[in-house]
Amino acid sequence: MTGTTPRSVTALLTVIVLVAACGAASTPPAPSPAATTPGVTSQQVTPAPPTQSSPTATPAAEPIDALTPGPLVLGGTWLRPKANARLTSYTTILSAKPTAAGTGVTTFTKVVFSATWAGTTKTVMCKATTPAASGAWTCKANLLALGVPPGKVTFSFDVYGEGVPVARSPDGPRRVTYAVPPPRPAKTRWEMIEPAKTADGGIYPDCGNGTGVACPTSTYRLRWSAPAGYADEFLVYDTWECPRDSKKGNVGTPCFVVGTPVDVSGLELLARAPGDARSVKVRLTEPECGPSYSTILLRARNAYGRSVFAIVETVTVPDPNDMIC
Repeated sequence: MTGTTPRSVTALLTVIVLVAACGAASTPPAPSPAATTPGVTSQQVTPAPPTQSSPTATPAAEPIDALTPGPLVLGGTWLRPKANARLTSYTTILSAKPTAAGTGVTTFTKVVFSATWAGTTKTVMCKATTPAASGAWTCKANLLALGVPPGKVTFSFDVYGEGVPVARSPDGPRRVTYAVPPPRPAKTRWEMIEPAKTADGGIYPDCGNGTGVACPTSTYRLRWSAPAGYADEFLVYDTWECPRDSKKGNVGTPCFVVGTPVDVSGLELLARAPGDARSVKVRLTEPECGPSYSTILLRARNAYGRSVFAIVETVTVPDPNDMIC
């Protein structure tokens, strides 16, 4: 017993040493403490993310069409007449609305309306010098007085302002048809220029009505005035009608006065004259008894109508009690 104890202890110590050696080999060594600087407390610092540099601001490019406003330019638009209008009066209204665009200021001073027609140059029709509350500049043109003939007419307008160039026809031409009949012929004059030749002693021969003898005739000349370019033809008539009633106190007064209606079915055409004529000869048969004519009327005609009748000569309202041969 006493001899075996030391060997057992020795074996046991050997096992313990081997186990301790294996444990020491499998346990990782503890990290060495970080070196510190005396007086400084250490702390973990998380790296800041990289700073993104701001892009340098670049001025916006100028649009190609963004131009600097130019100098003040006048303009305007048509108001009257409408394009392709048909004018049926000797006077017409012309109207436009002026405009201005660009830098600067101006005051409109006037709008001048002009016209052209076949065979003529540009002619001023009227001038508008005051605007309406709506901004329209308007004036009235008497086309008859200005010598504008019926037919195709082209209008234009120019805008004037203080200190700026004139705008010439800024809205283009305006074409219309001036569709009016001729005005009534004026200043008529009727005179006999060649009296009838009678038989010896001034006695009229039996003539006409199948006698085979021509009745004597007298020659008259009719003169008048009328504007150029309005008439295609002038027509001279005679009428034996006396529309004014003798029972209404009209005896001895003219059968026709201005405004008296004319029954065209009772007219006798005596003569024609071209539109550029201002006189015509008229031959009338002279009867043995009574006048050779009653009332002489004159009118003009063109493609757009006929004029009012002009009274050249007229007889008076007869007395119902008078004897007529």
